[in-house]
Amino acid sequence: MSLVDDPWETRLAPAHAPATLTPPATSAYRVPDQQVVETFGYWRRRQLWSTYLGYAIFYCLRKNLSIALPVMSKATGIDKTTFGIFFTLHELSYGFAKMAGGIAADRYNPRVLLTVGMLLCALMNLIFGLGAGVTMLGIVWVLNGWFQGFGFPPCARVLSYWYAPRERGVYWGLFNTSHQVGTIAISVLAAILASQFGWRWAFIVPAGLGVFGAAFLWNRVRDRPQSLGLPSVEDYHAIREGGPPSTPRQEPGPIGSNSGSQPIGSIQEEFSHASTAEIIRRRVWRNPALWMVCLGNFFVYVVRSSVLNWAPTYLSEAKNFPLHTASGLTALFELAGLFGCLLSGWVTDRYLGGRRAPACVLWMLMCSIFVFAMWKSTSTNPAVYAFLLSGVGFSVYGPQFLVGVMVADLATKRAAGTAVGLSGLFGYMSGFISGGLMGYVATHYGWNAGVSVILGGSMLACIPFALTWNAKAPVEDDE
Repeated sequence: MSLVDDPWETRLAPAHAPATLTPPATSAYRVPDQQVVETFGYWRRRQLWSTYLGYAIFYCLRKNLSIALPVMSKATGIDKTTFGIFFTLHELSYGFAKMAGGIAADRYNPRVLLTVGMLLCALMNLIFGLGAGVTMLGIVWVLNGWFQGFGFPPCARVLSYWYAPRERGVYWGLFNTSHQVGTIAISVLAAILASQFGWRWAFIVPAGLGVFGAAFLWNRVRDRPQSLGLPSVEDYHAIREGGPPSTPRQEPGPIGSNSGSQPIGSIQEEFSHASTAEIIRRRVWRNPALWMVCLGNFFVYVVRSSVLNWAPTYLSEAKNFPLHTASGLTALFELAGLFGCLLSGWVTDRYLGGRRAPACVLWMLMCSIFVFAMWKSTSTNPAVYAFLLSGVGFSVYGPQFLVGVMVADLATKRAAGTAVGLSGLFGYMSGFISGGLMGYVATHYGWNAGVSVILGGSMLACIPFALTWNAKAPVEDDE
């Protein structure tokens, strides 16, 4: 490496290389060792906050329908069963697209995937807001779900390269609060727009926001540290802590136990020179621990998606709250979830040595208690439901976030996109339950039956997480 102090213009120059669908190659330029910490810190903060804002906007382009639903239903005559089908097909489309997006994220430029995905989501929202007819609206919403699938996997790829496993609980937890920020923002904005100006504006205005978000992502997001003249995140930590850059080391299996008996799914093999396809095959497709985590994610999403899709309507019909109150309570669900993410990530990094499953079990047990209490409450005080719904949000969003970190840990950064995509597919397959089944059950059997479905999902989630109790990340490179 060079021994001179390169100015910022020189250090940032690799970022100005033309972007193509192919990921940028390793830069011929190398940031001097004495400037790695400062430069790497700048870039990883930039990647964190740019993906954070971008993913919050993705949520604004897909969580507006549940907020506008009560007004839209009255204006169009579309019933809950039909909206349930909308939700189911949207979730399924999103789940399969998330799988495709994960595979693409491990092979293509995340900057391009994020930008194009958001532009297409904005277009779908605009068409939906201007559209008419149940079939046409349904098709557009399903297409929106497909393009949404190219949001999170590229973000996961970026964050996997810029943040090491030992710190992902905290920093991915911070990133994951973009879910809550985006949903809170659209809960308030869409409720105001739908109530004051009509349901169409709850889609037209977010479409404009999506165009801004796409331009922002194109400007800010970049790929691996090596494409910017920087070392790996493992070498960054070594330099930051006063040691020399490390050399690649052999990795243990996909769970990362270095000695002794191996937990479920552990494979002892050497992968340092394997192709991306081989890494994905061994660390994703043939990793039973990862599949078990994905199954847990299915049940977590039964709870999360059911609350997001139906909470405003449930609180309006079963608890007799006006729409603006019901929407506000749903926003509290997201706000509490923000703290659930942050605390669960910190706990797993600080006290559990990178093991995420024990926290998932504890959080889902808490979730079951809060769901049951909300179901059985006969209070007419909004503060009671604010507390209970906040408890559900706090406890369900911890595992929802930890699953993404856990599968990225198990697969390692070279297969993180595919692993996240697979877990997302399982999560959004729950749309069969949280969408169509919930709509049917609520219509024909009432909300008591509907909430019992949510409670069942919360309790069942504990089982697969308990079976991966000791799962953790392998050593990557020099970790």
